[in-house]
Amino acid sequence: MGLVSIIIPVTHRVNRLVLQTRQLETLASEVTGHDFEFIFVDDGSYPESLQALKDKAKNDKRYRVISLTRDFGPTASFLAGITYASGDCAGFFSGRNLDPSQVFGELIHHWESSAKIVFGKWAIPIPRSRSKLYSENFFRRKLFPNRIYFQDISSLLIDKDVFIILSQITDPFSDIIETLAWTGFKPHLVEYSLLAQEGEAKRLTFRDQEISLEYSEGIYSPKTFRTSFSIGLFLAILGALAAIGLIFASEYTQQFVPDWWMLTSAIVLIIGVQLGMMGVFGERLFRSLEKIRSRPVFIVDSIINPPLSPSTEGREKIEKMILSLWSIRKQKIAYASSTSALSSQDEVQE
Repeated sequence: MGLVSIIIPVTHRVNRLVLQTRQLETLASEVTGHDFEFIFVDDGSYPESLQALKDKAKNDKRYRVISLTRDFGPTASFLAGITYASGDCAGFFSGRNLDPSQVFGELIHHWESSAKIVFGKWAIPIPRSRSKLYSENFFRRKLFPNRIYFQDISSLLIDKDVFIILSQITDPFSDIIETLAWTGFKPHLVEYSLLAQEGEAKRLTFRDQEISLEYSEGIYSPKTFRTSFSIGLFLAILGALAAIGLIFASEYTQQFVPDWWMLTSAIVLIIGVQLGMMGVFGERLFRSLEKIRSRPVFIVDSIINPPLSPSTEGREKIEKMILSLWSIRKQKIAYASSTSALSSQDEVQE
């Protein structure tokens, strides 16, 4: 028997919250082979929803409520939930869709079969307006139509080994799907849909398949901007030298220079200047983003029924290790600067 943590972001009113709690209690009553804890992350919900959760948590210790200081987004609410999860696996479903309890029963079945990552999504997506979440990935969806995005996942179940790794993310702009691809664990996809039969109520049907995730390495590296600046500088110098040579040939040697030669050199010069400026502005933008990435992903205001989370302990160990490495680095820098100062003094004395 294991402990299953279910994470739910709370961004809606009480009536939908009541439906979700009913589904969770039905899940706990149907899947009797495991214990459950329900972690609700208050991510900009209504005050009455938060109060209803507090009342629920007082009477049922399975309910844990993590209240954030503001709305940090769906990724931050997911990371906040797994940071304080203490189960052997962690499940997540977004606040947009109300997944039936049978869905997590199916996901848990695949986890029991040694699957580390199990995605769940509707075979036919639930219609919704072109929201901000969809528009943010509009161009990426056009370029990579077969790619899975975190906003498209209706439910998710990951093993403890995976969510401890995810709980160490310190970048507020992290792509959860890319991070899961980076771990190297083979994911499993469960698509479900409602099937209507004559004389019977609608029932869920499942279709399972193995999938592979795309992991892009080095896209956000500063080398991209530096390469752009180098190419732009080379083209700008080449275009300027070509223009100067053509002007010298036409004015002082009285040679005929076709107009398209001058036009080509001017175009090369302009392209070089543009690439160089893109490199400069890109480098500045990258440094600004690096400063933003040093901020915490989320800030917790209060916790009701806080657990002793192994993932939190693992995160504290990682932070202590980073601090110790940084102190060693500072000592090395101080030693190198003192050594260079002593060597310069010896050169002056000689």
